[in-house]
Amino acid sequence: MKNGQIFARKSTARGRLDLEYLDETSSRKVSLRERADAEQQIGRKLKHFTDYASKESLGQVHAGGFLHHEIRHNADGTSTAPGQLPNAERKHRIVEAWQHHLEKFPSQAKRPVIAHRLIFSMSKEQHDALVAAGINPDRVLHSSLKKVMRKFVETFHPGDSIGFAYGLHHDTAHLHAHLALCPRTAKGRYVGCSTSRYDRSKHKKQMDLIKSWFERENQRWEKILQSPEETERAVSQRIDSDKITFAPRLNAAHLQALRSAQTAEAIRLQQSFQSIRSLEAAIATKRQALAAKRNLNLVSRLLGNRKPKLTRAVEKIAASVDRRSVREMQSLLFKIKRDYRAAHKRYSQTHGFHAYATRSTQHVTHRQPGHKL
Repeated sequence: MKNGQIFARKSTARGRLDLEYLDETSSRKVSLRERADAEQQIGRKLKHFTDYASKESLGQVHAGGFLHHEIRHNADGTSTAPGQLPNAERKHRIVEAWQHHLEKFPSQAKRPVIAHRLIFSMSKEQHDALVAAGINPDRVLHSSLKKVMRKFVETFHPGDSIGFAYGLHHDTAHLHAHLALCPRTAKGRYVGCSTSRYDRSKHKKQMDLIKSWFERENQRWEKILQSPEETERAVSQRIDSDKITFAPRLNAAHLQALRSAQTAEAIRLQQSFQSIRSLEAAIATKRQALAAKRNLNLVSRLLGNRKPKLTRAVEKIAASVDRRSVREMQSLLFKIKRDYRAAHKRYSQTHGFHAYATRSTQHVTHRQPGHKL
């Protein structure tokens, strides 16, 4: 597959720490797009963007490595999963933890490195191949990025940890990610990110290896996408199978068109869509309950309130049952999404679904067999 996911560019930041550029919805990014006379409508140039992305997912800045663990801690001693924090609060905590870490391990340089800035991009060909298979490109780039950063740690900083923050961007014709890498490991060692044109150079050529790791990811996804059977086999085995797949959305006009049709096929499509939404909500609720229990147990341990052995054993079994239940729900959701995508595609091709659904809901007319428009 041409290009696939690539390590596009790297630069070094010195002076003041500024991570707002990681947020594609920030005022800074809006201003930069205005100056460049670029498209302001995020996702407009990406195929099926409105199906796999949501308003809530745009502009999210994520933390990785030791920063992911640092920003979990609340002032009252409790812990909150970074994904549960509001985006503004998460960005604030990342900056505070980053600055505190650099103060803990100060550099002697006159203009010390504050961050390494990396850009990873996905080709249009791979993006479109993924959405055609019902796979969320955001999730794929997100997953590949984290895998590459794990390899980075294992290769250059074994027994240590790195810290980084990143955000996915949809404001160009290519889905891409901006990543800021902290220049100090958890133990205070310098984190380099360089390359060299000379074989005998003392540089560790981290950038060259990052590029080769992304090439391996491209080869892996090219194999996964080579046939529908291989795609289903690979995706269904993932622990995030419910999240990495997406289903075409039905907007108000779509739903009105389906209700007007009142055919068995239209009713089944509505029911499948509703089943997906209900199951997604149920899984989210289950996960929140599991997270709340973990936090409660953590606070209890911090306060020294150790529960009886029998109680702990019962809770451990209950948690295991709950996790198995979530996995079963994920598997069911994956299958419903698969069948729904096929039904949606069939309906679109047979009845001209999109042509009718984009009309005003007051003038929606659905084609019936033998009926001339």
